[in-house]
Amino acid sequence: MKRISKAICLMLAAAFAALNMAGCISYVAIDEYGYVMTVGVDKGETYDYRFCFIVQVEGESQGESDAENVVLSAEGDNIYDAVAVVEVGVPYQLNFGRANYMLFSKDVAETGYISRFIDESFKNLGVRRSTKLMVVLGDSLDYCTGVVSKDNPNTSKRQYSILRDYVSEGLTPITNIAMFTQNVNAKRGDNIVTLGATDDSIPNEEITGSSQDSELNPNSTTAGVERTGGLRAYYMGCAVFDGGTMKGVLSGRDTEIILMAKGMFRAGRLTLHHEGGEGHMVLLLKGGGKPKVELSIGGDAPYAKMSVRLQCHVECGEEDMDYNKWNREVKPMLEDYMERELERVFTLCRGMNSDAYEIGKYAAMKFHSAEEWEQYDWKSRYPELNMEFDVSLYVENEEINSLGG
Repeated sequence: MKRISKAICLMLAAAFAALNMAGCISYVAIDEYGYVMTVGVDKGETYDYRFCFIVQVEGESQGESDAENVVLSAEGDNIYDAVAVVEVGVPYQLNFGRANYMLFSKDVAETGYISRFIDESFKNLGVRRSTKLMVVLGDSLDYCTGVVSKDNPNTSKRQYSILRDYVSEGLTPITNIAMFTQNVNAKRGDNIVTLGATDDSIPNEEITGSSQDSELNPNSTTAGVERTGGLRAYYMGCAVFDGGTMKGVLSGRDTEIILMAKGMFRAGRLTLHHEGGEGHMVLLLKGGGKPKVELSIGGDAPYAKMSVRLQCHVECGEEDMDYNKWNREVKPMLEDYMERELERVFTLCRGMNSDAYEIGKYAAMKFHSAEEWEQYDWKSRYPELNMEFDVSLYVENEEINSLGG
């Protein structure tokens, strides 16, 4: 019995050794991978789409210090065709397990291709559900070359650091694959997606000798303002969706308003100019939690009232501010202003048939089953939705509150 067991062990060991030597167990060394950090999709000329990739290639030490970022692109009717073309010309295999961003040009996003692309890439490429989505004004390829820096190999980390700063100011949302697909499938609210663009006044590191154009179009700068230094690529505002199809874009200021209505607003500054153009007041606004929504769907048209709570700190512009002036003049004026802003941006979104305020989530809670909710067909009733807004503003300045007793 012992001899038989020993013989079996020797046979198994020999079999595994033979498999390893024959290459039957697939193995790719870490330095034979090119790690895709960002995927971009534009409309193609010869084929349906042009796909671009920001790829991080490991150095000899496999450390961050000697890693290299390259931008690769190829056309194809789908991403697999493009990958096949790209891999012919590089000495490594593309690996999508570290991808953090998917970019889509405005032209592509308006066709509704994003949902189909997510289905194609998520199933077979190993893309994570936490991968963040972005719509780009212009070409994704231009954006990718504008975000890569030869001085900083960790492009993905730097992208997120910049995006996090914009989010902290309320100028753009963060939407990942999981959030996007959930909203599209559940039909209880519509997506807003980070909006990116490139500033042509900033030289491109990928193009030797590039510089600012003397005939620069003001619309090709950072939100109409020229700047010096930094990356060509930037974030500001959001793309607004109806289901899986992009319908329009909103500015950073309008995005702040949407985030307030969604309960996702963190902080942002508001500058108000006095009537007559003399002087101004700067406020630091902070989110006060999820808004309260009262919804009625029993009448001819749905009706909702949203109550939003905000905190603020008066930073400058009102040297003679006291408790009485705040409560009698300034607070009512600011609350009325914010209510009108919430209504204005809601009207813009409703005009694009986008439930960006996610009122559908509150409507869905009125039903006892998914079947009843589907039969109600919220999006067909959404254009008739009437909204009312109530804003409560609370000041944090101790010198104002202390005078009130």
